[in-house]
Amino acid sequence: MKSVKVPAFELFLHEMIPLAKSMGVTVEVSDEQNLVLAAPKEQNKNSLNTAFGGSLVALATLAGYGVVWELMRSENDAHKAEWRIVVKDSAASYRRPVLGDLRAICERPAKAAIEEFKAALARYGKAKLQVRARVVEGESTAVDFKAAFVVTR
Repeated sequence: MKSVKVPAFELFLHEMIPLAKSMGVTVEVSDEQNLVLAAPKEQNKNSLNTAFGGSLVALATLAGYGVVWELMRSENDAHKAEWRIVVKDSAASYRRPVLGDLRAICERPAKAAIEEFKAALARYGKAKLQVRARVVEGESTAVDFKAAFVVTR
């Protein structure tokens, strides 16, 4: 049997954010462009047998959080402080119901935005990063999501 490596962010979610484990969240893709999280519909359905709206926004929030978490993890070394990541504000626009499994795609911010974020973090010990995510089913966007995450020492 082939061994499967579980991404560090997925381990973190299941250990530190109980809701993520209850939802069955997994990391589907983590590459240079996107972080993609998935969750089974069965654990996240409502009385209409569609995906629960709270689960949709939670998955999008976790995807945004993950982009920031992975950015901070890649920047962290033995000499840097531990960072705290919190969502400052967010907004979700629900376009259509999700009938199957949940899938959230968070695009990594542009290099210029990341550099500005890193400069503010180095200078002030606190910085804000805007992220955008969408919950999709097939090729259709079901939820548009945007959030600002703040990182502090």
